[in-house]
Amino acid sequence: MTAGGVDDAEVAAAHRESIEAEKAMVDALRKDGTFERVRKALIARCVADGGVRAKVAELVDASETLRQRGAAGAKFEELVDRLREEVEKDVMVTFADKAWELMTDERGEVGGMIAEAVQKRLGER
Repeated sequence: MTAGGVDDAEVAAAHRESIEAEKAMVDALRKDGTFERVRKALIARCVADGGVRAKVAELVDASETLRQRGAAGAKFEELVDRLREEVEKDVMVTFADKAWELMTDERGEVGGMIAEAVQKRLGER
């Protein structure tokens, strides 16, 4: 028992039960294709987003790799690899931030898709 009169074992059991319910929900959404639909929608929206595109363009424009002497004569593959190494983290952060924004907006297309699928699954219980 804790000081508040709550049994620690009961709290732990309720927590485990909650985690198992969440796992079951995620598994059901994975099996019914919701994850794949959300993934495709997220990629399409992030790629089409003007803010994401502008940030990528800004990073490429400011690239030290492309400004280095001899960059014009470098092999394409080498240049792409160096550019990727330079900007990849910032591009992924920008993409992830936009994806999170889309997923957490329940009134938006992607967030709405997630909320609707979860509500549907909850209603089936």
